[in-house]
Amino acid sequence: MQPTRRQVAALADRMSGAWRARHEDEEPEHPALDPDIERRLAALDARMEHLEAALEGLQDALYRQAVREDENRADMHERTEPGRMAREIDADARRRGL
Repeated sequence: MQPTRRQVAALADRMSGAWRARHEDEEPEHPALDPDIERRLAALDARMEHLEAALEGLQDALYRQAVREDENRADMHERTEPGRMAREIDADARRRGL
């Protein structure tokens, strides 16, 4: 006869409780790092922060340049619109008396 789900769950609970009770006093051991390694990790952390800040600055500059280029492109498109060019050529010819 196979055990029911309730029996399996009860057995799992008892086993996990026994495991926790046996190992609850044990503290996970973290070996102390070598001071040289700690210093190098701190230097790497500082360098990563510097690189992240530089990358953010580069992204901001790239975004500003893209916005400027979009504005220039829109201005150029507007100034080279055929109807506007015809009006400006006509106005220029009148000013010059042609």
